[in-house]
Amino acid sequence: MSERNVERLVRKYIDKRDDKLVDIVERCIRKGYDYEKMKGRIGEHVRDSSTRKRLVEALSDAFPQFARKSKQPFEERKEVREEERKEKRPKLQELPVSTVPSSAPSILIAPKLATLPLKVEPKNEEVTEEELRSKELMYQAQMAIEERKRQLNLTAKPGIVAQTVISKASKLNVKEASMVKELKEKLARSTALPQLAKKQIEKVKTETEQKIVEYLDPRISLKSAQRKPRAIVFHEKGEFETLAHRERAKARLAMLQSEISHIAKRTGMSSSVKLAMLTPSSASTAVEVPDIEWWDEIVIGAPTYNSIPDADLDVDERYKKSITNLVEHPIQLKPPDEPLHPQYLKVYLTSKERKKIRRQNRKEAQKEQTEKIRLGLAKAPEPKVKLSNLMRVLGSEAVQDPTKMEAHVRKQMAERQRKHESANAQRKLTKEQRSEKKAKKIKEDTSLCVHVAVYRLKSLSHPAKKFKVEMNAKQLHMTGLILLHANINLVVVEGGPKQQKAFKNLMLNRIKWADEIIGQKKEAEDKDAPGERNQCFLVWEGVTKKRNFGEVKCISATLEKQARELLEKHEVAHYWDLAYSTSLLKDE
Repeated sequence: MSERNVERLVRKYIDKRDDKLVDIVERCIRKGYDYEKMKGRIGEHVRDSSTRKRLVEALSDAFPQFARKSKQPFEERKEVREEERKEKRPKLQELPVSTVPSSAPSILIAPKLATLPLKVEPKNEEVTEEELRSKELMYQAQMAIEERKRQLNLTAKPGIVAQTVISKASKLNVKEASMVKELKEKLARSTALPQLAKKQIEKVKTETEQKIVEYLDPRISLKSAQRKPRAIVFHEKGEFETLAHRERAKARLAMLQSEISHIAKRTGMSSSVKLAMLTPSSASTAVEVPDIEWWDEIVIGAPTYNSIPDADLDVDERYKKSITNLVEHPIQLKPPDEPLHPQYLKVYLTSKERKKIRRQNRKEAQKEQTEKIRLGLAKAPEPKVKLSNLMRVLGSEAVQDPTKMEAHVRKQMAERQRKHESANAQRKLTKEQRSEKKAKKIKEDTSLCVHVAVYRLKSLSHPAKKFKVEMNAKQLHMTGLILLHANINLVVVEGGPKQQKAFKNLMLNRIKWADEIIGQKKEAEDKDAPGERNQCFLVWEGVTKKRNFGEVKCISATLEKQARELLEKHEVAHYWDLAYSTSLLKDE
C-alpha cells in the first residue's frame, strides 16, 4: 500500500493530522517490523489506549507483515506435549492381528516403539563415542526390521518399528529366531544408554551440591522475605469446653490444697512435717563400719581382727614386729589460739605525766641547742621581737625610725607564722593515710578465729533499711551475705568482736523494725495501724575457724531450695536449716 493509504488509516482513527505517526508507520514497513515491534513504536507515540488498539488492529489487517501470529490452542498444545512424552518413554501397546497371505505364517504385531533414537540432552555440544555407537546400532536394527517386514509383505506407519514375536500357534525357523534374539539384545542395549546418561548427570549434580554444602555454615539461617503459607485450622466441636473443664478442675484442686494447708497449720501438723524434712535421713548419716580400725591394723599387721596373736604367748613375742622399746616423741605443734606476734598491754599516762615528759624533752632540746651555739657549731638565732617587747629589745633603734622597726617586727611575726603552718602541714596525714588509719582502727585480727552472727528478718523490702544494713556492714569492713526470700530474710556477717558488737547494736536497737508494716514502703505513723509488723531475730552467733564469704552482697532467691543451695556453695547450709526451723517454731 502507498503512503496515502497509511495517511488515510491514521486520519481515520486520529482526528487531527499527525505526520510524525505516519513517518513511524512507514519506517516500520521499510524496516520489516513485525506486529510486536510495530505495536511498541506506536505505543510510544499514541497515549490513548483505545485509539492505539484500533489503529494497531487496522494496520495488522491492512499490511500482511504486521499480521499477528496465530497462537496454538491449548488443547492442541497439550496433545503435542503428550505425543512428545510418549516418544520419549515408549509404552507397550498390543496391535490387532494383520491379515497376511496364506503363504506367510500368522504373527502378532508387538509393542510399538519410536523409530527415532532416544536423546539425552548433553550439556556439551561435543558428540561422544558412546552416542555414535548407539546410533549406529539403532540404525542397523531398523534396517534389519525393515528388511524382514518387506519379506513378510507388511506395511508399517512411518516412524514406527514393527517387531515380530513368535505366537504360540506358529513357529519360526532357527535363522529367524536367532535374528529376533539379536534384535532384542541390540534394542535393550540402546535403551539402556539414556538411563546410564541420566544416572551420570544426577551423580554430577549431587557431587556439586555436596561441594557447595561444605562451604556453608549451618548456624546461619536466612529468613525468607515471604511468610510461609498458613493453613486454615478448624477447632473440633467441644475442644474449648474440655479446656474450660480442665481449668475448673485445677482451680478446685488448688482450693482444696489451700484448705488442707490451713487446717494443717492450725493443728501444728505442717511445722512438724517440715522439721522432719530438715532432719537428715538415717541412710545418709549411716557410716560403713570397717573390718578393722586403722590404728589396730598398724599394731596387728593384718587387715582383720582374726589375726590377733594368742593370749597364751608372752607380751614381747605377741607384738614383736610392731611394738619395740623405742619411744616416739611427737613434734610440738603451736596452739591455735596463740597469736603469731607477742601482744603487750598498752600503757596510758595521765595528763600531768604527759605534760611533765613534754617539758623535760623541750628542756633537753634547748640545752643541746645552747651548747652548740657556745661551741660555734650553730648560729645564734635572731631575737624574737614582738610588738609588745619592741622598745625593750631594740631600744634606741626603735626611737630613731619607729615605722621601719614596726615593719621589720611584723615581717618576723609573719615568717614565724608561716614556718609554724608549714610544719603542721607536713605532719598532717594525706587523704589515703587518713582512710588507712581509720580502716586499721576498725579492722580486727581474724587469723585465729572469726566471729559470726546470723540474723533473721521477716521482711527486708524497705529500701532505706536495706541500704543501712548493707552500708554499715561495708563501713565496718565485715564480710557476709544478705539473702532475700519471701518469708525468711537472712543477714550473715563475719568479723571481729568489736565489729559484731557495733553491728548487733544496729540490728537490734538502732533500726526500729516494728515501725514497718510488711508490704508497705513507708513506715506506719500510727502504732495501732493494722498489718503484720516486721521483726528482727538473732538466730545464732559464734566463732568459726575461717571466713566463708567475701564482700557483703545482696542476693534474692525465689525458692527455698535455691536459697539453701546458695548457702551450700559457701559450706554454710546449716545456717538456712537453723533459721528455717526457728521461723517455723516462732510461727507456732
